[in-house]
Amino acid sequence: MIEYPPLPAGGKPIWNGHAFEIDGRFEKVLVYSSNTDGWNDELTELHEIEAGDGNHPIDIHSRKNALKKIHNNITNEKPSILEIGCSSGYLLKDLKEEFPYANIVGSDIITKPLFKLGDTLSGIPLLQMDLLQCPLPDSQFDVIIALNVLEHIEDDITALENMEKLLKPEGVLIIEVPQGKNLYDYYDTHLKHFRRYEKYELLQKISSVNLKICHYLTLGFLVYVPFMIIKKLNRLLYGINGQKCDDLAMLVGKNIKQTSNILLKTVFNIENKLNNISKYFKGIRLVVVCKKTTINEYITN
Repeated sequence: MIEYPPLPAGGKPIWNGHAFEIDGRFEKVLVYSSNTDGWNDELTELHEIEAGDGNHPIDIHSRKNALKKIHNNITNEKPSILEIGCSSGYLLKDLKEEFPYANIVGSDIITKPLFKLGDTLSGIPLLQMDLLQCPLPDSQFDVIIALNVLEHIEDDITALENMEKLLKPEGVLIIEVPQGKNLYDYYDTHLKHFRRYEKYELLQKISSVNLKICHYLTLGFLVYVPFMIIKKLNRLLYGINGQKCDDLAMLVGKNIKQTSNILLKTVFNIENKLNNISKYFKGIRLVVVCKKTTINEYITN
């Protein structure tokens, strides 16, 4: 059973399978701490528009990959799973369907989408918390997933340290981040990205907090060249300070069209079959699977 600490306002929450019971009242969301340095409500709304109800091809590819990595790296039939940065809940819904006996917890830094999820997604505890001020006790989760979260946290080392603490021994952490430091442009600035990552930079940071690298791969390597050209042109024409952000409506419109792009879906389906060779190529996103262990072992999948 997952332990939830007392709230800042007082009261010890107990999850009953449907809601948190706190001193005789019931809540669907626990509010611990907030930090809007790397995310806000405006970006949540933008993400929902871009994601098209979670149907954008690269987001589908990302979630499928995360589910596959969980299956490949755990044996517990009833794992405890924490998603950090659950936002609009697209992955939480997939996790609930894929792992019906798991203890799944969703967390985010922003309150608004959590309360919305609390009204529509039953049976999953939801927490608002700043990972840098993580209130949860150590060693509680078999799996932690943080997809496109770490780049929004300025102190990413402390964030990694806190995720490592939350894992049980042999627990698995799945991280996804935007790849390519030299591709950082005005849109990254608008999205409150503190950085884009190079592969060995991220691997080094993960290793520095005593997590063992199990596997890494890139997503979007088959579309990397046109993506790189667009990002390089953005840097050349508009810099990285966000001065082109009033054109976001046009950018969002393009992304909505991509949602139904059969070609793009086909490309990511091909990538999924080429999973084992993807780490040798540059991609749009970088995924790392790592493990908390006191044994010097590495696993491959």
